[in-house]
Amino acid sequence: MGLYTLNAAQSIVNYGFQVLGSTYDPVFTKSYLQSSPNISISGNSLYIDYSNSFNNSDRTTLIKLFKNTPVGTTFSVSNAEYVDRELSVVSDLSVIFRLENLTNNDQLVIGGLVSGITVDPTYTYYVSDNFSNPPQYSTNYTGGTGVNYIINTLNDSKFKSLSNKGLLGSVFSKEEYIEISGSTLNSGKLLVNGCLQLKDKKEVLYCGVTLTNENLLNRETTMTQYLRGESNPEILSKSRKSLGCYVIYDELGNQIDCFERQNELQAYLRSQFEGATLSTQWFVCDSCSRLGENAFDAANPDKSFEFEASIFAKVLTSFDNNNNPVYQLLLNYPTSFTLRTSSSIALSVTNGFKLDLSHPTLKGYSITTYGEEEKINEVTQSIYYYGVPGYDQSSLVYQKTLTSPRSLYIVFEGPVIFTLEVVIG
Repeated sequence: MGLYTLNAAQSIVNYGFQVLGSTYDPVFTKSYLQSSPNISISGNSLYIDYSNSFNNSDRTTLIKLFKNTPVGTTFSVSNAEYVDRELSVVSDLSVIFRLENLTNNDQLVIGGLVSGITVDPTYTYYVSDNFSNPPQYSTNYTGGTGVNYIINTLNDSKFKSLSNKGLLGSVFSKEEYIEISGSTLNSGKLLVNGCLQLKDKKEVLYCGVTLTNENLLNRETTMTQYLRGESNPEILSKSRKSLGCYVIYDELGNQIDCFERQNELQAYLRSQFEGATLSTQWFVCDSCSRLGENAFDAANPDKSFEFEASIFAKVLTSFDNNNNPVYQLLLNYPTSFTLRTSSSIALSVTNGFKLDLSHPTLKGYSITTYGEEEKINEVTQSIYYYGVPGYDQSSLVYQKTLTSPRSLYIVFEGPVIFTLEVVIG
């Protein structure tokens, strides 16, 4: 196979797709960012820095919101309560600013302050960890009508989610295609431009070609991602379920980019087009933020944290009288020897706890941690993951700090969905 071969790298089977061509971009009216930035204020200039965010949807949202939007467009910032408990600083950064630039690998928004904040000259740098919720942006600008996209309306699980399939597209200078099986109006391989999640949880897959309006809501549809590159039967036969981080380094070994939710085949095919001076690696890890010098991943077993409580999890499968499978999440807490069905536990810890996820019955499950029962905001600070559930050394570690959440909702998503509530005292 040559470098011009298109290889099927990932697919999703679902109902609820809708194809829309030559219309307005919904990002300006329904955008939602899941990450909090660092914000610096200097005079009347506002610097909103997302360089520590590697969420693919958020990075695409930033590009769609700010990159081709006219300079001078006004944006309002909302949901920006800021609490620095250490210094007893409470601020509301719900400001209005005029867009000046999007730079630094499309992760730094520069704007001019219009109104909404009285700057304290002794406190002008706001770190991401201290925002109560991720700040959001709104504008009256709607863009043009030349946008073509596929909307996924039924993404109730990670297995039905386009964002979880590692789609990047031309917004990141990556060449990839999507093919819609059974489509009569949008056939063939369609160039992918980017993928993001909206405020109402619907997902948008942008395409770099003109699409024709098509309603696929009531039809089971398979969408297959294709990446160009040289492959072989051994690579193509690898499991595409294990997701990791695809990391790019410059000639000096410095990390210059990282993309999450990539399976090994996607990483292998992408690596062939990074250029002669760059090198790449693929790690089994949920988050790029955990691959820095002060973090850890499955390939770095020497990194450890102090914790008082260790919990072991497994899934028990039995069958009812009608031979239907019944699943139970079992934990060995609070005793060390007895496994019992659990959906809520309370811990009193000084440093943290470890949740062991290595039991083989957890293969095929993904783990996501939220800070509230509604499961809207994923916890990205104070939570660390080892490896892939169901495999050796896989675990979740929580580190207790002044700002870390005291209630966690850990979602196990696989053949069924379990939610484990952990209350930390």
